[in-house]
Parts: sequence; C-alpha cells; structure tokens
Amino acid sequence: MTDSLTSLCRVVAHLCLVVAGAGAALMGLLVSYTVFMRWVIGAPPHWAEELPQLVLVWMTLLAAVACSYRRSHLSAGLMPLIITSVSLQRWINRVMDVVLLGMFLMLAKAGWDLAWLTMSQTTTALQLPAGVVYMAVPVGCTGMALMQLEQLFSREARS
Repeated sequence: MTDSLTSLCRVVAHLCLVVAGAGAALMGLLVSYTVFMRWVIGAPPHWAEELPQLVLVWMTLLAAVACSYRRSHLSAGLMPLIITSVSLQRWINRVMDVVLLGMFLMLAKAGWDLAWLTMSQTTTALQLPAGVVYMAVPVGCTGMALMQLEQLFSREARS
C-alpha cells in the first residue's frame, strides 16, 4: 500500500506543479495584456483584476501541494541546526505530520463548505460561480493532506 500511495503522491505532486507552472505563465500573459490595454490602448479589459486573482489563488494552492510533497512547505530548515539528535528530529517530524494532516483536513472541509455556500453567487466581471475561486482551498488542502499522509507512513524523509 505504501508504494502505491507514494506513486500516487508523486504523480499528483507533479501534476499540480505542471498546472501551477502553466498558471504562472498565464499570469504573466494576463498581467502583460492588461498593462498593454490599460496604458497603450487606454481601455483595460473588464476582467483585469478578477481573472488574475482567480489564477493566482489556484496556482498558489496547487504549488503548495508540490511543496508539501518535497517537505519544503512550512519549513525553514532550521531544525537540524537547533536539534542535533536524529531520533528527536524524526519524532518531531512525525508529530508535525500528524498536526499538519489534521489542519489540512479541517481547512479542506471548511473550504468545501464555503465553496458550496457561494456556488449560487457570481463573480462581478466574469460571472463565474464564486465558489470556483473558493474550491481551490479544498482541492489544495486535500492534496497537501494526501502528501502529509504519505510522509507519515513513509520510512525515509524526502529532502
């Protein structure tokens, strides 16, 4: 089971990173187009603020899944400098995995509730369901929870 969970997490993390990278490229294009339209043409698009914000939220939460997979999320790398005992470091990492897993699951549930609560509302410029923006929270947090679950059951920590 651990091998299949590890494989699933690797694929999910890679997919999230690819989509987040595409989102970063799209953000660059959207902002460049908006600046051009505003300052050269004099007519900014009606979605000039809303669409880049939507892309930014999704891009950030999907990239956080890949960061969680690599254990670079919420980490400054200072623990080995402060705590020299390897066994104590492992124990602290396990406790952090459990705490983060619980936190991500709670955030995913709250995000899911908020997304469904706002699905009947629409965004101002794009007229999309407002829940589309909020749906990034349960998707990203579920992905991060999956990564924490895999790390909790893995024998060696990834760097």
